[in-house]
Amino acid sequence: MAAAMYTDPAVLAAERERIFWRTWQFVGHASDVASPGAFITADIAGQRVFVIRTSDGELRGFFNVCQHRGHSLLEGRGTVSSLITCPYHAWAYRTDGTLQGARMSDRMDDFDFDDFTLPAVAVELFCGLLFVNLDLDARPMAEVYPGAEEQVRKLCAEPGELVVQDTSVFDIVANWKNVGDNLLECYHCHPAHKSFVNLIDMAGYVNETFENWSIQTGPANLDNDTYEVSSGTEGFTSLFLWPSVSIGALPGHSGLFMFHFVPVDVELTRQTLTYYAPTSTPTAAETSAFAFFNDVLGPEDVALVENVQVGLRSLGYHQGRFICIPDRPEISEHAVHHFHSMVRAALA
Repeated sequence: MAAAMYTDPAVLAAERERIFWRTWQFVGHASDVASPGAFITADIAGQRVFVIRTSDGELRGFFNVCQHRGHSLLEGRGTVSSLITCPYHAWAYRTDGTLQGARMSDRMDDFDFDDFTLPAVAVELFCGLLFVNLDLDARPMAEVYPGAEEQVRKLCAEPGELVVQDTSVFDIVANWKNVGDNLLECYHCHPAHKSFVNLIDMAGYVNETFENWSIQTGPANLDNDTYEVSSGTEGFTSLFLWPSVSIGALPGHSGLFMFHFVPVDVELTRQTLTYYAPTSTPTAAETSAFAFFNDVLGPEDVALVENVQVGLRSLGYHQGRFICIPDRPEISEHAVHHFHSMVRAALA
């Protein structure tokens, strides 16, 4: 992919519309919206949305924008008693998105409450994880990512019963695709991640691509010098869901992690890693796994992609070439090529 694809604001504008506003985007966990009135908000590449459990127990998603003057209706996450009330002019909506009250509207001629129902977005629980899609005609996730759910449930049979154990956020001065490129290959691992290749038995590393998703796995080296992994998951998994989510596990971790990276601007990406586990209290191995990502692996990757982003603006660079070697999956870049193919198809 040419360097300009990572630096041109016009490209990001097209990606927002044709990729992020038309694909399944991670927003939270089933536990975030477990009871009637519980809600969680999210920003989908500049579009504010929220998901709420309605008073009759249904999951619904809406654009987070009052139909009066455009103010956001909800912030963060929490619970509403029965109505969603705009903090600006106090228009009030039921949890099903219909307008119940608009101050002084009874003094207006031809004011039809049905004209101001909140626009909906699609909502789905995928392995207990909460996703939205701004395209109401979007195909179900099982069709978009065939076979992926089975792989996730091999890591955790009941991911919907997990709870948040830790969260890490990195603001990276780089294009979102630069972050994705780095995520999807381990060609850089030997030179750039000494601790990771000590932690993982790279001889058993696998990187496979499927329809709209790919997966990297590697068994843990139980005699590693990075941290002790005799408990929890004894291996590494990163299952990528197009366009910007990875579900997986670190050695020693008993649950799942959600790795989500979204564009803030053409050269700024927000990367969030949320760890879900059976209990909110981490084991010693899980504490070590979190510290490894937060203090070692994460900062190493941030430094790499930020350095690359500068290089993508160089007059001396235009486009490189993939190293794709079928019998050496631990170093092959075929999953990056797979990712680029999906970007190009979406923008075509």
